[in-house]
Amino acid sequence: MTAVNILSLHKTYPNQSAPVLTDFSLSINNGEMIALLGPSRSGKSTLLKLITGIERPDSGDIQFDGSSILNIDPNKRGAVLMFQKSYLFPFLNVAENISFGLKVQGVSSETIGAEVKRMLDLIGLPGIEKRKPGQLSGGEGQRVALARALVTNPKLLLLDEPLSSLDTSVRMNLQEAIRDIQRELGVTTMFVTHDLGEAMAMSYRMALLLNGEIVALDRPENLFHHPRSLAAAKFMGVSTFLNGNQVWGPKEAEVESYKKLYAIRPEHILVQKEASENSVEGVVSDCIFRGEYVEYQVAVDGTTVRAQMPMPATMFPHGERVYVNFPRQYLFEVSHR
Repeated sequence: MTAVNILSLHKTYPNQSAPVLTDFSLSINNGEMIALLGPSRSGKSTLLKLITGIERPDSGDIQFDGSSILNIDPNKRGAVLMFQKSYLFPFLNVAENISFGLKVQGVSSETIGAEVKRMLDLIGLPGIEKRKPGQLSGGEGQRVALARALVTNPKLLLLDEPLSSLDTSVRMNLQEAIRDIQRELGVTTMFVTHDLGEAMAMSYRMALLLNGEIVALDRPENLFHHPRSLAAAKFMGVSTFLNGNQVWGPKEAEVESYKKLYAIRPEHILVQKEASENSVEGVVSDCIFRGEYVEYQVAVDGTTVRAQMPMPATMFPHGERVYVNFPRQYLFEVSHR
């Protein structure tokens, strides 16, 4: 197991005025799986290139167990990258694909045979040693790619959106498999994705990366329910923000509270026909059945409030006048940044 410390990384590419990463710092504990979540062009791919040695930072450091790896050759760093696609060698069978890294290291054939068998058992695909990549499904191919990445016992496993090209059911199945395997082996892992649900399902901690900076770092459940900044809240699916004077009456809080910004998740907003405490009147602009919940879009004072109420829920017609209620127990404060 390896502790990873990324310290004040800066990276700017030629002919680009803005840096891709700005004073980027992150610590990953021994044996931890951390998710790095961010949209396209947020700096995720650049970070992976810096860790694996494909690129060098302008400044800063990357340390494994307290020692810098920046002057170590990429193939000797112990950081293994698994991509969105399996990229298995089509002319090699499964066993040969998995054992490729071990052969490069000069490991004995006897050890290789035992390790290939162990890896196939670990990924839940025993007995497929002789199959060629063309005979594998997408999910099987990614499992074999995972085995190939793990067989060399890496110090750090980097997963670059490895499930994004798979069907939903296969993706969820592999999420469970990767979690179980990572927990069993204890390998320090960074899971990079732009998918919020996947990041929450896979990680012990989750870092939100926006414009080359980490804007939030916490356990997934904390970031989901109580993101602390406006930028983090928006990325976590929050779209309703209220000023303090919209939340607190003049006799309920000091004037200082009026300057604060509050947020509420869409699944905590109520849409109803009757007025109630902390509610405002609006007009339904859309009502969408989503299976497990109904999504409401309600026009209120020139803005659109989005709410999600679990079934059974009323399907209000377009143009219906309703009241949108913001229960105070679900309101949380966010910084304006």
